[in-house]
Amino acid sequence: MIVQRRYDPKRVMVFIILSIIVVSFIYPLYFMLINSFKTRTEYYINPFSLPKEGLQINNYITMISQFRLLNLFKNTLIISLGTVILLLIIGILSSYVFAKIPLKGKMIIFLAALMTMFVPSQVTIIPLYVGFSKVGLVNTYFSVILAYLALFLPEAILLMTANFKSIPDELLEAAEIDGCNYFQKIWYVVIPMGRNAIFLAIIFYFIMSWNDLFTPMILLTKMEKRTVMVALAALMGRYSGSPTFQFAGLLLSAIPALIVYFIFQKRIIQGMSFGAIK
Repeated sequence: MIVQRRYDPKRVMVFIILSIIVVSFIYPLYFMLINSFKTRTEYYINPFSLPKEGLQINNYITMISQFRLLNLFKNTLIISLGTVILLLIIGILSSYVFAKIPLKGKMIIFLAALMTMFVPSQVTIIPLYVGFSKVGLVNTYFSVILAYLALFLPEAILLMTANFKSIPDELLEAAEIDGCNYFQKIWYVVIPMGRNAIFLAIIFYFIMSWNDLFTPMILLTKMEKRTVMVALAALMGRYSGSPTFQFAGLLLSAIPALIVYFIFQKRIIQGMSFGAIK
């Protein structure tokens, strides 16, 4: 007896929509990849075809030599890691207070912190630059890290506070009975239980700080302090007539962010949804 499968129209529609979304995300990477291995002439003849004149590795070699890739990666990595580390330290401590410590007026402070999320970074960059220049922080990594900290911290607090609220109070009380102090409860209970939100913060804010152009372009004016995105913007102007070089530079600049994403990708959905269910 042959059993015919019945296809649910809703499932088919969802599958089609998701397939379109996946293709819309993957195709630009595929387009850049195939064209980064072409000659300029081959690209202008047919930008949608596969390379036919051999893989042009020289596109990447040129970008690496012009990019000073290792120095740019070092600068951007220092800023991105410094931002994530400070953000986690301050964000975890603050979020634990907002989620679990009964304090009078903490909701007012919480709402005031969240209100800063609606202030664009373009509005605050001039006061930041003036303030940093007076204390000698312009052209230092720490100035960009502090700017990112002020920009990202309210969102991180909102994310981790929602997650930490789902931690059972009984676990914290048991840890306190066992002799754990404030910081020990955070280390042994809060961080393990809230690791999904913490991993999500690592992914999200590392990629955001890595890909940002505006803030480091304003605060880091010295060539040796440039980040990957600032250098890439300069190279885009230099190689405006050579899109194959531009594609190679874009792919090189995306490698570290993609590595971080693929390492922690399983935590993204868990981190976004875990705090919504208690």
